[in-house]
Amino acid sequence: MFKKLGPNQSNPCTASKNLASLVLIGSGLSRLGYVLVFVLLIASTLGCSLCGIIGTGGEEEIVLPPGTPARDEEETVATEEAPEEIYEEEEEEEISLSTASEGLKHLDSYRARFEMSLKGESDGETEQWALNMEMAHVREPFAQHIVLEGSAMGIAEQGGFESIQIGDRQYVLANGECFSSEITEEDEAQDLELFNPDDVMGQIEGARRVRPDENVNGILCRHYVFDEKAVDWAELSSAQGEVWIAVEGDYVVKYVMEAEGKDPVSQERGHIEWTYEIYDVNTPITIEPPTRCEAAEAQYPMMPDATDVFAMGDMLTYQSASSFDDVLDFYQERMPEEGWEDTGESFITSETALLEYTRDGQTINVTITETDDGIYVAIFD
Repeated sequence: MFKKLGPNQSNPCTASKNLASLVLIGSGLSRLGYVLVFVLLIASTLGCSLCGIIGTGGEEEIVLPPGTPARDEEETVATEEAPEEIYEEEEEEEISLSTASEGLKHLDSYRARFEMSLKGESDGETEQWALNMEMAHVREPFAQHIVLEGSAMGIAEQGGFESIQIGDRQYVLANGECFSSEITEEDEAQDLELFNPDDVMGQIEGARRVRPDENVNGILCRHYVFDEKAVDWAELSSAQGEVWIAVEGDYVVKYVMEAEGKDPVSQERGHIEWTYEIYDVNTPITIEPPTRCEAAEAQYPMMPDATDVFAMGDMLTYQSASSFDDVLDFYQERMPEEGWEDTGESFITSETALLEYTRDGQTINVTITETDDGIYVAIFD
């Protein structure tokens, strides 16, 4: 949030997260993470002037006492000395933005757009890539939908990347597959939220206020401009940027930058362009599970007390707090009821069961294993 600092105070620098990789894309088994913290530190200088005016009324002659300075001398003192004292007092104030997203958590809903691109050369070859992100966010009950497209980080080869989180369920679509999993308390403790504005843009210090305030995407904002001297998180030879901060909430509504130098994401040098903006604030937004992810979970029977559910294509895994015998009885009854025929190749011990079924030319295996954390079930073809 914004705060005014005294003349002897310095601006605090908030510790930043480091950039992680898009591990999920390609392997398909872990979540997206990329971090590059955006903390804006903005300075603004205000000045004003005061003109002292002394005059006479009507045409009546006024006799001044001996030694009284002439009127033009009084005006000179008023206009040259008084403004200097007032200007110095205003210039000692600074404005600091401690976080870009502090106000976002108080919004009921919003959409965000983030675009970044680079054009340059690497080892004598032309390098060019772009990354586009669209996000929808609902605070209560929590839901978030993220779509990534572009030529960066192998996203195009995966046919794009899409993540939907609704409560404690997360769905990820990539490489033509749908991955569905439950978000556990351990995951929440690791702060696995896929996108936060603080995680993708760097720190800015010394931005200059531009007046008057402006409406951006229907939000009244303070407007600031900055150059490469304000950017300490990237090696830039030149930069021109603008940022708009919501008057109510102190969150970044829009951020644009064009620069020449080293891109902090790819570590490549060239012409960099970044754009981030918030819109559709506090408007109704509906986020639903993707149809093909729900189908993956529904194609096999599952114990009512299933937890840590993970579904991918024709594979389903989960944990159950029921006894080994109860889970075994469940599948030996339910699979034939749903048209699955036992192949006769099943193998059962006191702690492990490998059941094999066939239906309409498809053969699947149901494994039931007793572990220290309960019963682990895996179904796959």
